[in-house]
Amino acid sequence: MRTRGLFDRIRRVDPHAVDALLALAFTVAALWTVAARVGGDDRYRSDGFLGIGLVLLQTIPLAARCVAPLGALALSVAAISLHAALGYQEVPPGTFAALVILYSAAALTDFRKGLLAGAIAAAGITVYFTTNRGDPGLVAALTTFVTYAAGWGLGTYVRGRREYTDLVEERAAILELGREVRAREAVADERARIARELHDMVGHALNLIVIQSGGAQRVFDSKPELVRDTLASIESTGRQALTDMERMLGVLRGSDPDSDGLSPQPNLGHIDALAAQVSEAGLPVEVTVEGTPSSMPSSVDLSAYRIIQEALTNALKHAGPARACVRIRYWPDTLELEITDDGRGTTSPGERDDHEGRGLIGMRERVGMFGGELTVGPRAEGGFRVHAMLPLGGGPE
Repeated sequence: MRTRGLFDRIRRVDPHAVDALLALAFTVAALWTVAARVGGDDRYRSDGFLGIGLVLLQTIPLAARCVAPLGALALSVAAISLHAALGYQEVPPGTFAALVILYSAAALTDFRKGLLAGAIAAAGITVYFTTNRGDPGLVAALTTFVTYAAGWGLGTYVRGRREYTDLVEERAAILELGREVRAREAVADERARIARELHDMVGHALNLIVIQSGGAQRVFDSKPELVRDTLASIESTGRQALTDMERMLGVLRGSDPDSDGLSPQPNLGHIDALAAQVSEAGLPVEVTVEGTPSSMPSSVDLSAYRIIQEALTNALKHAGPARACVRIRYWPDTLELEITDDGRGTTSPGERDDHEGRGLIGMRERVGMFGGELTVGPRAEGGFRVHAMLPLGGGPE
């Protein structure tokens, strides 16, 4: 814990302040070196104001290694080269300062500027060894070249690792954003699906209950037996709606699918029961099936049932005294649905759609999920027609 706290405090230190202290330390070391060799080797020029100034220009640029690494490197290398060319003896702290700046230039810039930093350092070393009065020899020259090359190589490696890490983090951020977008889309799709299911289940049941209760109220005194049958039908419809609601709430609560003992999803096998229910509510329904029923995705089966249910519910509400016909045609790769009635004609599909258009929207969404076609509108001979074509080749299960 203490070590971690120490590292945290180090990371919070201003890097510019660190560079300033580093430059100060190298400058003090360089001046100490110059002062310690006063009256030394006669081969070299005596350090004066010009020599000391050039020594300071070798180390002070270290303070700007993070702000302007290329400029700091060029100034330090130029000072070292000029210092040697004028006959002054080398100052090791100055050459080490240039090495640190070279590493920083390679690590903190891009690839092209890193190459330029290497070229500046190589040019400076060449000038230094060709003008040095001390004749350091080939071994010293090779050692210096290798040392500076290692510093430049380390900086280049650090830059490459940083760029790789940035690229990985960027890709991770993009993937995370993509996951969030897909998650939001999945939530929106699930909400739309639940809204359709609730509309179809509850809307159908409540419409039946309202229509049947209104009819029972009108014949309450004259036909008590009919009222009793109607109330029984209302009770059955209400119980079925409650069962469907419990099943939907179980899905919303995320109940264990293995423990789902509620009623199964309706499908085209329940159309006769639906027709009987609507007929009892006052709209006689005839069901016709053409072709051989084939296996189909459960999602298509459910959507077909809901489309027929919605169409019959609207007909029950708006057609008035009428009869309805449901035709189900099985084609090799398509399921065709046609629901018609001979009730009051309308001028637009919206007049037949209830709940401010949500029923028609729900039908279009269900058909659109499978790339099918939906046509709704009044018939020329009177009444209303809903026609849907659902491909059997796939869809969400």
